[in-house]
Amino acid sequence: MQNKRFSVKARIVAMAVIPAVILSAVILVLGILFMKAGMEEEIQKGLMASAYVYKDIAVHVTDREAGDNENETMLKDLTGYDYTWFDGDTRKNSSLGSSVIGTKAADGVIKEVINNGHTYSSTNTQVAGKPYFVAYVPVKDDAGNVYAMAFTGVSRESVSAQINKSIMIMAIISVALLIVAVLVAFRSATAMAGAVGEISKSIKALADGRFVKAKKYLNRNDEIGSALNDTNTLIDGLKEIVGNIRESASAVGTSSGQLSDMANQISQTAEDVSNAVQEIASGATQQADEIQNASTNVGYIGDAVGDVQTSTSNLESLAGKMKEASEVSSASLSSLQESSGEMTAKIDEISETIHRTQDAVDTISEKVEGITNIATQTNLLSLNASIEAARAGDAGKGFAVVAQEIGKLAEDSKIMADDIKKQMEELLEQAGAAVVAAKDVKDANLEQQASLGETIQSINGMINDINDTVGGVQTISSGAERCDTSKNAVVDVMSALSAISEENAASSEETGASMQELSATVTTLAGSANGLKDIADKLNRDMEFFKE
Repeated sequence: MQNKRFSVKARIVAMAVIPAVILSAVILVLGILFMKAGMEEEIQKGLMASAYVYKDIAVHVTDREAGDNENETMLKDLTGYDYTWFDGDTRKNSSLGSSVIGTKAADGVIKEVINNGHTYSSTNTQVAGKPYFVAYVPVKDDAGNVYAMAFTGVSRESVSAQINKSIMIMAIISVALLIVAVLVAFRSATAMAGAVGEISKSIKALADGRFVKAKKYLNRNDEIGSALNDTNTLIDGLKEIVGNIRESASAVGTSSGQLSDMANQISQTAEDVSNAVQEIASGATQQADEIQNASTNVGYIGDAVGDVQTSTSNLESLAGKMKEASEVSSASLSSLQESSGEMTAKIDEISETIHRTQDAVDTISEKVEGITNIATQTNLLSLNASIEAARAGDAGKGFAVVAQEIGKLAEDSKIMADDIKKQMEELLEQAGAAVVAAKDVKDANLEQQASLGETIQSINGMINDINDTVGGVQTISSGAERCDTSKNAVVDVMSALSAISEENAASSEETGASMQELSATVTTLAGSANGLKDIADKLNRDMEFFKE
């Protein structure tokens, strides 16, 4: 059993999850950094804006006593910032409490704001012994001289707490989205691996000679579902064709066995007839030599003529049977040749079906390539969207998350498309191997057709020889009848009887030669029949590779 660590499902999940985890971690870290920097910048802007508002409010209540912190406390409750009014460089009113009243600002603040008349902001300035985000705004009189400062600040501790809270929320959302992505990837990988496994199971069974159709995932509306249904169609076609080939091979084996037995029987009969004809020829020659002294043996001659008539009648009947048997053999071989032609056509249909499967796989590969291109373009669009979202600041945060997810989905699609393409290439290689196997079967079948054609020609030649033999036998029968008619007038027609005897001897010799040729032809036919039987046995052994 294949190790699960190397299964298609595990690889798909790993290729989908590992990059997603790494990408999520990188984006989360970058998001935290950008968010932290953005929040600090926004706080600085907010502090500066609050300082200007506070200045506009405080310039109208400058007659307050030092330590009257009511306005500053109220503003802190409303905004969460600390506010301090400086009389020159000295704190007069502050939400920080009475402990800071009468203390002076830092030297750098005094130089920048009081002396130079500029605003001052910082992310790490010590205020009341704590680090603060601060904003100082100068307050000028009509002559342009700075006579006071408005301060707004917030402790780094509270800012850090707010930032950490936002980071925690972002991390939780990222982890949740990552878990959802992993679950989706796992489910998709499970379905895809199962479908590919069904195809692999069917092809593996076909390689073992078994016809096993896929039963699951047939309702998928994608290319894998089409591949599963096409595989089942291919298996049905191959099963039907192999069944037809098996039946034809069995018929060839049976017919070749019958033909071989019949040829052996005809050979034995031809040998017996040849021996009989040789005996007739020998008797006719001896009769011609002794015909002058045969007057007293006319009765014996009549008996011999009767024997010749009987033999020729039997020979004519036997030759007719041989002709009928040869015609039956020729018809059987012609039928076998037609079956072999049909089998060649079926093999061509197999090759055409496999070629159509290869064309379908090529089409699938082109579509997968298109999916890969779309995933690449989608990934670029996602990256551009992320950049634009970062530029938008807080307003683009939600869009940045969506862009991030689109980028992950595009990468997942590209990885899955690449894996499908690899599987299709393997299927294409296996279909090519099937085409080669079909061509080998077709070549063997064509060789069989050639052998059948030669055998049919041999049998047709044998039929012609048998027709000649029948003619010779009829000639012998005719001569025997004339001998029987003339036996009572043998003395008067001795010369004619001698000529007839010589004619009988010549006919017997011709018949003997024809029977020898017939015997040789039948021997050749028997050899061809045995060769045909060997071909049929080999074809049957090849068909045993395929199981029902």
